[in-house]
Amino acid sequence: MDTILKEAIHRDVNHAIKPKARVSQLLLFARNFVKHPNDVGWMLPSSPFVVDSVLKQVDWDNAKVIVEYGPGIGTFTNPILERMRPDATLVALEINKDFVKYLGKSITDSRLRLVQDSATDVDIVLNRLGFGHADYVISGIPFKTLTHTLREVIVRKTYSVLRPQGNFLVYQLSDAVLPYLEQVFGPVSQKIEPLNFIPARFFYCAR
Repeated sequence: MDTILKEAIHRDVNHAIKPKARVSQLLLFARNFVKHPNDVGWMLPSSPFVVDSVLKQVDWDNAKVIVEYGPGIGTFTNPILERMRPDATLVALEINKDFVKYLGKSITDSRLRLVQDSATDVDIVLNRLGFGHADYVISGIPFKTLTHTLREVIVRKTYSVLRPQGNFLVYQLSDAVLPYLEQVFGPVSQKIEPLNFIPARFFYCAR
């Protein structure tokens, strides 16, 4: 694991994060993978290549409500906030209390609504926050380790909270989510990012 962490630090192109802080982030992520492998999915956060590939799909000028499932240590959260318009809102749903605590301390942007809750309750969370719909939902939660029921509920709930033509952007290390997306959303655009430590698979679909 130490070798993999060193390689991840070397490959990281986000110079805004100091090396010591980056090491601390990666260790937090890896420790939680060891404790909760089915929830975290992999011992390393997504590479900058994966982040850029997914976020290129967003129409930032018109995205006012964005939902992120499983923000972890903020690998996507920070770049989303950097790109978002000033009056937009990012609702991040995270079930891991260590990640919630870390993000709550490290991100002070008022546009972030960090909620310790499951993606299965996305409709309840958005309603509680006063949002009628989301323009985008971005997810990296590992569908491969979820039960059939959880996969189905998350995909259907996501469809229900998206505005017409809203987009569900999913990045994974497997294609376990694909049949569930196709059943609910219909056609799914697929891509592969070979520059991730393990080639990442992307699934993009619109309501």
